[in-house]
Formats: sequence, structure tokens, C-alpha cells
Amino acid sequence: MSIKQFNGEWVAREDRVLFRFNTSQDQEFSFWLTRFVVKSLIQGSQQLAVQTLEKKHPPQVAQAMQEFQQQAVAQRANFQETYQAPSQKPLGNEPLLVTGLVINQNGDQTSIEFQLITQKSVNVQMNQSVLQVMITLLNKLQEVAQWGVGFESAPVALDVAAPTQTLMH
Repeated sequence: MSIKQFNGEWVAREDRVLFRFNTSQDQEFSFWLTRFVVKSLIQGSQQLAVQTLEKKHPPQVAQAMQEFQQQAVAQRANFQETYQAPSQKPLGNEPLLVTGLVINQNGDQTSIEFQLITQKSVNVQMNQSVLQVMITLLNKLQEVAQWGVGFESAPVALDVAAPTQTLMH
């Protein structure tokens, strides 16, 4: 299944994100994502990206590269394009609650298994650039919801010299 477009909105009365995506096969998948699931998606995808980059770069460089790539995607992402609702909805017309996730890296592809309240699951594979667009959208939605589960930056180490003498008044 090849993803064509993502769509999402935070629904205040549900305190959940309504997340949809359509595919090049003219199908739509629609989910309710909780704060915990959004946090897991964002953090899990960031960790996988860093781990992949660490295969070729030192950990601090990998972390910085991942953050730079994510910022570049956020700047290029087009959130103004109209969502095209497909004609087929394999899971039905109503969004289904995601109760769990499994995220794996398979070479260039990231596999996300959305575990649903119906005991079914939907497995989606995407390359890093598509994943980063999805995560950027989810980060924007969690900001609107004020959930505080968005992108994490690596701690910055600062060298601060201690004062050589203490002044007292």
C-alpha cells in the first residue's frame, strides 16, 4: 500500500487526533489517536531514525542529522493542500481507535502496525521521507492539543566557567 496523502485534526471534545490517510489504490484508513499513541509514534520514529543514522555516524552527529532532516521536512511540508477523500474505506466509514503500535525498521522502509480496538491491525510501510511528513503533521496536531509530547531535542552540553571569586555585599 502506497500512501498518497495524510490528513489530521485534533478533536477537542474527544481529546483525540482524527488521523486519516489515503493510498494510491484509492483507499482511506481513518483512526482515532490518543495522546499516548501520538507520543509513541513521534518518539518511536525519531529513535528509529537516529538508530539508522548511527550505523554510519557517531551518536551525536546522528541525532543532529535527524533533527536537521525533520526541520527541513517541516519547512517543506504543504499543509494547505485539500485532502482527497477516496471512494474505498476498507475499515468502514467510522474512525477506529488505535490501542497499540509496533514500529520496525526494515532497510529503507519503516513498518508501522496500528493495532485497533477491533482486535485487527493495519500494517503500513513507508520510506523515511514519507514517515517524516506524517510525524511532522502529528507534531503540529499535538501542539494544537497542547499535549507536550512533540519533538525532542538532544540535550545541549554547555561549558560554563565557575566564577573565580565570590563577591559579597
